[in-house]
Amino acid sequence: MGPSVTIQIIGSLTERLCFNMEFILKKLHFIEDKLDRFASVIAVLTFAAMSVIVCMQVISRFFFSHSFQWAEEMGRYLFIWSTMLASACAVHSHLNIGVDILVNNIKGKAQFIVKLMAQIFMILAVYILTVYGAEQTMDVYNAGQTATSFPVSAAILYLSVPVSGVLMLFYSTVQLLELILHGKFTENEIRDFFRRVA
Repeated sequence: MGPSVTIQIIGSLTERLCFNMEFILKKLHFIEDKLDRFASVIAVLTFAAMSVIVCMQVISRFFFSHSFQWAEEMGRYLFIWSTMLASACAVHSHLNIGVDILVNNIKGKAQFIVKLMAQIFMILAVYILTVYGAEQTMDVYNAGQTATSFPVSAAILYLSVPVSGVLMLFYSTVQLLELILHGKFTENEIRDFFRRVA
């Protein structure tokens, strides 16, 4: 078997691998979009519920001199869940906080390497957040801690960190695959909207 045959075999295998990776990436995008829609709906619902509870508490306290003991803590729980899920949605849409002035002024392979390193560091940071959040959740659950004003485990509050962390980890990993396969991130409707508005 000569060198030209070996090169052809390697080329054929590389082509098949790229085709398979494209197929896998399409499936991952489908799952990613479904998860993001679900997380967005839950984030909106928890934020709306928090707004209603806080308004109800203010009206009740101001007009009727009565305050619900559970309202403040329930509002806090809902706000934290809403914020954590919205953070995951921001990662999906590439709207998480980042300083891109350096990246935008670099061209070619250097820009690709900087984006790749940033994505890897993002995955590492989210992994640490997820693992630490899961440990904290288990500690609180095992300790039997409950909310002070209603009979619910305080672990529900802490659970928002690993849940959103898993979502962010999945989104960031898919984005890393996009970057490796295409050299750039896939365009996104939400990000395009904010780019046009800005």
